[in-house]
Amino acid sequence: MNTFPSGKGVGTDFNQPQIIDLNNVPLVSGTSFIKWHLPSSAAAEHRGRTEKCYIKDHKVSYDYEKTVPVRLTVDKNGTLQDTAVHFEVLQEYSSGARGERIVLGNVKLNLAEYADAIDLDGEDGICRRYLMQDSKINSTLKVLYYLLSRPCSLS
Repeated sequence: MNTFPSGKGVGTDFNQPQIIDLNNVPLVSGTSFIKWHLPSSAAAEHRGRTEKCYIKDHKVSYDYEKTVPVRLTVDKNGTLQDTAVHFEVLQEYSSGARGERIVLGNVKLNLAEYADAIDLDGEDGICRRYLMQDSKINSTLKVLYYLLSRPCSLS
């Protein structure tokens, strides 16, 4: 983990999440979308959702990308404070005369853990699959992160 001068923040462009896909979806028809948010912020720019995408061959391709400014703060010991991002995966399907919506699961990540992947050129990122939490299925969500860093004051 990187250490930074205390009393400073690391202004970043959390130049994603780039939500790529979800695999092992139990149904073969219907749609899926993902709601995401930063629980530490009430700002409208710190929440969003993907478009509804069709399930095909037990997989959903979202290809969603959003640039969001996030401030990662540094404690007095020079380590980054936790900054969580939550993803809620939902599925919609037709059941008789009306549609149903169910939560497939959640993924909760700490952005501070990805600060080591900060690249000043913006070329590198971290791409990983995450097993959904609070889920009865073994679907995994593939997410790519780019964190671009620039020092800033916390004042």
